[in-house]
Amino acid sequence: MKIERMFAIVVFLLHKRLVSAEELAEKLEVSKRTIYRDIDSLCAAGVPIISYLGKNGGFTLSERYQLDKLTFSDTEKKLVMDSLTLEQELFKGRQLSTLQQKLALFQEAHHTSFTLASATLHRDAIEQETKNKIQQLFTFIQQEQAIEISYVAQNGLFTTRTVLPIKLHLQNGSWYIEAFCQMREAYRFFKLTRIRKMETADSSIDKPLHSSQAERPAQLEKIILQFSLSEHGKLYDFFTEEELVIQQEHIIATFFYDITNDLLPFIRMFGSKVKILAPAWLQQKHLQEIQKILKS
Repeated sequence: MKIERMFAIVVFLLHKRLVSAEELAEKLEVSKRTIYRDIDSLCAAGVPIISYLGKNGGFTLSERYQLDKLTFSDTEKKLVMDSLTLEQELFKGRQLSTLQQKLALFQEAHHTSFTLASATLHRDAIEQETKNKIQQLFTFIQQEQAIEISYVAQNGLFTTRTVLPIKLHLQNGSWYIEAFCQMREAYRFFKLTRIRKMETADSSIDKPLHSSQAERPAQLEKIILQFSLSEHGKLYDFFTEEELVIQQEHIIATFFYDITNDLLPFIRMFGSKVKILAPAWLQQKHLQEIQKILKS
């Protein structure tokens, strides 16, 4: 902690021409006596700190002293701070908050342009529930802690599984946890909204040596969808400019998709304003789903 604090003092002195012991003590949450001891240690280490006595006195650095290798451009500062703001919003970590304060020393008036309105595309109550799960899972991942989850599959079947959380994913507006499932002895993706309960497991799971990517290879297939012109603005949430062709009466989206993931929930978001042009098997599957809905 002392080394961290001494570095912070140097950054303060680099950033401001004159800093009082009171200001340093307040910023770093220590006593003035501690600040004086740190200043003495820095001077002994060869840092050229100049002291000014009196009511308006304080500490400053020799004008020729600089830390070239530790400085950042304004763009780099903003990128780091915005990234920390994102993680702070999701994970609420005290360490992140402290790090943000330390990095703010490099940038006196940082105004982040990044705000996270929601973690998913769901109602506010579900948003908060999802954020709470993210925070819990982030802790489990850091600690490499196996957990027991109660999970509802898409078909409504409840299962209880012991899993080892590996990584969080945001896909199509929903959060998933990638985990090694003890029951399946393989990597699986679990949607956070479908995890109804989770707690630490009594047993442990050794982290598999093989990669999850090798366990679940992507199967890309060309998909062609036709959308109504009224969906134009919404489509840029999901497709690149190159994937869209704007025609006189409709919009054609052509893209490659990993068909190991279910694409139909995304397609159903557009209701009657989307039509599947290819592949044929996806057309048939979509039709079957619609028929089931009409019979229910």
